[in-house]
Amino acid sequence: MEAYKVREAYAEWIDTEQYDLFITLNTEYERTHEQLSTMIRQMFGGAETQYFGYTKEGFSRRKLYRNKDKFHIKRVVAIEGDKFKKRHSHILVKNLEGVSNEGMAELLRYEWLKLNKAKKNKEYLFKVITDYTQEAVSRYNTKDTNKQNKQLEDVICYWSSFISKQKLC
Repeated sequence: MEAYKVREAYAEWIDTEQYDLFITLNTEYERTHEQLSTMIRQMFGGAETQYFGYTKEGFSRRKLYRNKDKFHIKRVVAIEGDKFKKRHSHILVKNLEGVSNEGMAELLRYEWLKLNKAKKNKEYLFKVITDYTQEAVSRYNTKDTNKQNKQLEDVICYWSSFISKQKLC
């Protein structure tokens, strides 16, 4: 399958899924695409480890059951920005079973601020929208995304997203 068809299939599938939170992340300092993607994976890994805890033997339940979907936070990550290091990300997140929107937002906010080594709770670093419409957060909602789509650059970061590849077939 050609790359643009794969991107289009993911975008159409994402539009059919229902997510609980829409999060916008910024960083304290400018980051490359790879650096921001790594930070996002670390944020979700830390949140999953904090939520699920450890076994009596000291193993992270998240890593012990890494093939079980219930031990992972479902998310779709789009990293946007220019050719330099001015980047930010938009993330659609499904809540863990039994966790409220506020609880999930606070868990992720804590991990993100810890990764950024933020001394204060700066509002521009982590913004959550809980009551959004799917049309409002479509894949073409910002001029950066639109520009990258015209240049056939992918904004969905598959490396830091946790989405099912089998759902596309």
